[in-house]
Amino acid sequence: MLVLWTNDHILHRPPITVFPNGSGDTTYSYVSMLSNVTVALLITIIWSLLDRRRKSYHMAYHWLRVLVRYYVASMMLLYGIIKIFHLQMPAPYLSQLVQPFGDKSPMGLAWSYVGYSKAFSAFTGWSEVIAGALLLFRRTTLLGAILCAFVSVNIVAINFCFDVPVKLFSSMLLLMSLFLMAPDVQRLLNVFLLNKPVEPRVYYSYLPKRWMRITAIVIKYLFIAFILISQVENGIRQQTTYGDDRPKPPLYGIYNSELLVRNGDTIPPLTTDTTRWRQLIIQFEKNAQVKLMNDSIQQLAFRVDTTLKTATVFNYKDTLHKAVLQYKVDSVYLTLSNDSIYYRFKKYDHRNFRLISRGFRWINEYPYNR
Repeated sequence: MLVLWTNDHILHRPPITVFPNGSGDTTYSYVSMLSNVTVALLITIIWSLLDRRRKSYHMAYHWLRVLVRYYVASMMLLYGIIKIFHLQMPAPYLSQLVQPFGDKSPMGLAWSYVGYSKAFSAFTGWSEVIAGALLLFRRTTLLGAILCAFVSVNIVAINFCFDVPVKLFSSMLLLMSLFLMAPDVQRLLNVFLLNKPVEPRVYYSYLPKRWMRITAIVIKYLFIAFILISQVENGIRQQTTYGDDRPKPPLYGIYNSELLVRNGDTIPPLTTDTTRWRQLIIQFEKNAQVKLMNDSIQQLAFRVDTTLKTATVFNYKDTLHKAVLQYKVDSVYLTLSNDSIYYRFKKYDHRNFRLISRGFRWINEYPYNR
């Protein structure tokens, strides 16, 4: 309610109609950030005035750092593990392989860049996992914060330069990493720039009783176990759901149209024909993507019955009109037909795309930049 009230009565902007979704950079997100920062500043000012005789908040500061450490660590572990399992940025789909380069969005280009290489995706994921894991232990917090800052800078750069709608969240993680580094800035300057000696940091215990320390240790390792086990289990499960190991639909592949017979008449492949299919791409269960002769794209429901050898096809926007087509398929051709239409497609092996077939080579006599 505060966000909507701030938007309507303070900022006097049009009403917010888009709420939190896959994008973290919605109008709602920005107004929410503004509202939260404003409320935090007001509380800080009021609290400081009411408690102005207190000289410091060592205990509160300590537990604030603990909360920030564990929050950043959990986010790094979460995003790192899904990258290791090649889930956040998967390998290019069939539809992306046939998509004109100029039609890609900046975010889509960044996703394909990282997702193309399973090893590179794992490398970025392990960077995040290692950085996050180091934050879980007080003696390695500084090293973890430095690594998190380097990792976050790269993420922030990608999000800003490729218009990925996670700019606010990634910037927040970067600021949190810098916050964790802040008490050691002078020590870092002495070591790396000023060539001065640095005393080891002294760690104080804020849990005076032994049972408190034991309880904290148990909670800590239960938290670490929960994060690791749940995310690894989730990664393994999602790999077989929509990751690299997901089952392929029965007619998986890219099919180029060769022949169309409609009501006994052979239809020529004219680019002005907005109904004829040029290409049929089947990459996910129960749906297909069709490229028409004018290069426009349609997403269609494509329900395959392998027992009856039929495909039920319809537009998601018009579920009342459905076409039931008999199909025949072999290693080369796919035909779809009913009483009034006959399509013949030739399958294109997606492994023939240069992006897929080129692979890695130790020796390159000449640059291969296409």
